[in-house]
Amino acid sequence: AVSDTRMGTGMEVDGAGPGPGSQRSRGRQSTQMRTMVCELAVLNRADGSAKWTQENTSVMAAVYGPRQAMQRKEDAEQAVIEVVFKPRSGIQGNKEKEYELIIRGALEALVQRGLFPRTSIMVVLQVVADGGSLLSVALNAACAALVDAGVPMSACFASVTCAVGAQQGELLVDPEENEEQAAQATVVCAFAVRYGLPADSSTAPPAQVDEGALIMHTWPGKGAAGTGAGAAGSDAAGKAAGSPDLGFSVDTLLDVLDVCRVGC
Repeated sequence: AVSDTRMGTGMEVDGAGPGPGSQRSRGRQSTQMRTMVCELAVLNRADGSAKWTQENTSVMAAVYGPRQAMQRKEDAEQAVIEVVFKPRSGIQGNKEKEYELIIRGALEALVQRGLFPRTSIMVVLQVVADGGSLLSVALNAACAALVDAGVPMSACFASVTCAVGAQQGELLVDPEENEEQAAQATVVCAFAVRYGLPADSSTAPPAQVDEGALIMHTWPGKGAAGTGAGAAGSDAAGKAAGSPDLGFSVDTLLDVLDVCRVGC
């Protein structure tokens, strides 16, 4: 289980508990994340696997490869990354296909594909439970599974979701499903995390989170004026201040980036 309080940032990353005046479930504060649990090597037949859980949201990830790519898909210079996102039940919809594209983009940016020409690396993600912040949980599961598989990456990465509240633009980190639906918008950020050399064998290697976001995508919620649930996601860069779709300013967007980076 991950249990960490980032000192000096004002964000409690884990150990959600009662807080004075909080309206969130179990008294979580607006910048307080749910308890995170990561299990590695949970599948025997995969080259790497992980199960990432944030309380009522859970995703299983499996990595297959690098292995010989099919001739029609192979790239003579680098590995091809394939992502399959499976819903908890039923068949894939547009949302799952969009998640596949987003996750594949993040993996292509960090996996050292040039080391494995003419091969494929397949990442299969299976939703176990969806209680909110699903894409971030899936991204975190994918990274953990790649680490378990020993796939070389230029950096690890972490993802955090933030909901822009319908009431006075309050930011809710790691929102649950009902908070996402009630929000003006939901923003998913991922940041590369790089590790230095530890000072000695008894200390953990220092982690450095990149200043710029690896990915940043937004979806309007039911609380956004003039929009409904199920609207397509888009790059946040395309949503400037005064956007009629998302309804919040660039300053709010920068605040979202800050709290998500601290969460990562």
